[in-house]
Amino acid sequence: MSASAAFALILFGCSDDGTECRRLAYPVEGFATAAHCEAKVDAALTSEMADRADAPTVIARCLDKARQARIGAGPVDLTSTALRPAYAMR
Repeated sequence: MSASAAFALILFGCSDDGTECRRLAYPVEGFATAAHCEAKVDAALTSEMADRADAPTVIARCLDKARQARIGAGPVDLTSTALRPAYAMR
């Protein structure tokens, strides 16, 4: 992600209720605005990575730098108010 990118599109493989999620190895794309990021969500959710995910639900989130830092690389609860709203899921 470039230094000027304020948002990143991240895919998560989750339990159906979104309380147990892990980042998928989808290449993280950086965007200057949330709108630019959100425009790529559908493509990410139909990607090969999303199709191959070993999870009942795949969720795409456009997260700003602060939210990215809070979630780190471990498991995450995407129902947390700090990480809402969900932009899309399959």
